[in-house]
Amino acid sequence: MKKNSHLIIGTLAIGALALSSCGDSAEAGAAEEGFPTAPVEMVIPYPPGGGSDVLFRLMAEYAEDHLGQNIVPINVEGASATVGSRQVKDSQADGYTILGTHQVTAAAFHTNIVDYGFDAFAPIALGTATPHLPSVSSDFAEEHGIEDLEGFLDHVEANPGEVTWAFTTGSEDHYTIAAILDAAGIDPTSLNYVNYNGTGPQYAALISGEVDGMTGDYASGEGYIEDGSMLPLGVVNDERDPQLPDLPTVSEQGIDFTLTVDRGFLAPEGTPAEHIEVLQDAFEAAFEDEEFQDRVEELGSYPNFMNSEDYQSHIDELDSSMEQLADQMQEF
Repeated sequence: MKKNSHLIIGTLAIGALALSSCGDSAEAGAAEEGFPTAPVEMVIPYPPGGGSDVLFRLMAEYAEDHLGQNIVPINVEGASATVGSRQVKDSQADGYTILGTHQVTAAAFHTNIVDYGFDAFAPIALGTATPHLPSVSSDFAEEHGIEDLEGFLDHVEANPGEVTWAFTTGSEDHYTIAAILDAAGIDPTSLNYVNYNGTGPQYAALISGEVDGMTGDYASGEGYIEDGSMLPLGVVNDERDPQLPDLPTVSEQGIDFTLTVDRGFLAPEGTPAEHIEVLQDAFEAAFEDEEFQDRVEELGSYPNFMNSEDYQSHIDELDSSMEQLADQMQEF
C-alpha cells in the first residue's frame, strides 16, 4: 500500500519556493546530464481538498518511484488558478518546476483573466479524465421538488437569477455550467453566480447553504453524496460512472454535451526536450501500475495517459472548444 505523505507535505508548503532553487544551476533550455538530480516541485493551483489536489498528489506519489527523485506537490491557489500557473510559467525552464492543470489554463485565457494560455508551456503528459457532476444541495432539491437535471433546468428557466451557483471564474466548471445551460436553450446568465477559489471552498458553501449548486466531481464530492447532503444531477460524460450506476448522463437527460476534466502536466516553455521526456516516461510508468489504476478509478476518474506529443494535440482541441463559448462566459 502506498503512503500518503504528500497530503501533509503539500499543505505546509503553500508559496514555498525553496525546492525550485534546486534547479537554479541549470541554464534554461540546456539539458542537464542525469536529470533530475534534485526533487521536482509540482504546483497545484488550487487549495487542498478538491478533486485536482487529490488526483495530482496521487499521480506524483506513483511517478516519483520511476523518476528517481521526489515529486513535491505544493498548493499555490488564487485568481482562478492563475497564481500557480503564472509561478510555473515564470520559473526557470529546467524541468524542476511543473504545473498540474486541466482546461482552466485555456478557460482563464479566453475569459481574459490572464494573457497567456497553453502556448506558454511545454506539455509533459496527460494523466486522467474525470467526468463533471453538476449538483445541488439536498435541502435545495427537497425544497423545490427537484429530482434530476431536467427538473433543475425547468426550475432555473422559470426562476431566472434566483438560483445561486458556486463556480470559479475562468475554470472548467465555469465552462461546463455555461455549456449545459446553452445546450438546454437557457441563457447561461440565468443563474446567480458566486465565485470561489477552487472546489474545496465551493463544497463548503454548498453544504452550509450559502449557495444552491455547483459543479464538482466524484473524487471530491464522494463524501457529500454518500452522506446525502448533495444531489448529483447527471454525469457529464458519454457513459455512466461505475461509482454512480443509477445516475444518468446529461446526454441521457437530453443535453448534448460531454466534457471530462483532463488533468495533465506542463513545464515552462523552453524546458529541454530531454527533461520533458524523462518526466513523461516517469508518469507513463506510473500509469502502467494496476494498483494506481484502481486507485484512480475508485476516485471516479479514468487513467488516460497521453505522451507529450499527443497531449499537445489534445490541448489544441481543448483550446478551440473553450474559445467558442468565451464570449458567453465573460458575461458572468
